[in-house]
Amino acid sequence: MIENENITVIVHGPVQNYKERVHHEKGITERCLNSVRQHLPGSTIILSTWTNQDLAHLDYDVLIEEQDVGPNKDTVAPTNYNRQMHLLNKGLRKTTTPYALKLRSDNYLTGDQFKALQQQFASTNRPSPILDERVVINANLSRRTSNGFKVIYSLSDFFYFGRTDDLIKIWGNPSFRHNPISSFLSQKANNETGYPSLEAEQIYGHLWISRLLDMPIMKHRFDASKAQIQQWEVFLANNIVIAEPNDIGLGLRKISIRKKELMSTVLLTGKSSTASIVTQSHQYL
Repeated sequence: MIENENITVIVHGPVQNYKERVHHEKGITERCLNSVRQHLPGSTIILSTWTNQDLAHLDYDVLIEEQDVGPNKDTVAPTNYNRQMHLLNKGLRKTTTPYALKLRSDNYLTGDQFKALQQQFASTNRPSPILDERVVINANLSRRTSNGFKVIYSLSDFFYFGRTDDLIKIWGNPSFRHNPISSFLSQKANNETGYPSLEAEQIYGHLWISRLLDMPIMKHRFDASKAQIQQWEVFLANNIVIAEPNDIGLGLRKISIRKKELMSTVLLTGKSSTASIVTQSHQYL
């Protein structure tokens, strides 16, 4: 089992409402930080947030205060992409423990089940690993399908737990405009195809997975061949554990709790490069 002293929790985001984010529940960041103290006593808490906010009654070990970089004005990237990347990068640079947890300031912990889950699958049956160990991700808002189509790159951005070096691979991206594929992604996504545009989670996924996998840039939400879907599922099976909030110990703000469909994730089994794929039931949006 991972000792709490080997974990840094990076709580990132605003600690109070601002004009563009009116759904930040009152007192939710205080609840978030207190929940980390309760369920991960001995861990290090980094609060990475914006300047000129009321920090009274907030419990943390390291405080990072940055000038708000503002909403992203690019029509393709999610509105708060640059904000999230900026605060996370600052937090990851301050992290010295081998394990790290990415936690939004408007979510909270209900337990520490994610530690055992990560260790259970950290390094087993991984014929094609890319990350050092598997990373645990929240299933809510992660998609396997949309409108009856299989989709790729769609992973929730709420909760990531794993090796610090792996979280840097995932979240150590520059601002959108400085990402190597941003201009190509904008060109592709702006083409009129008649299909729905890429979801926010797919944009996030594109920008970090493109550094690890050689896969074409998508034009629309369903723009993936059978071979690419297979490649994506093999990547997930080797590197990611996707689990329900209740199974990892994550509490969500009310607006983030959505209706779910029963889907399945894949785990690789076997001892060779021709490993067989088996399914394990999970709840996905």
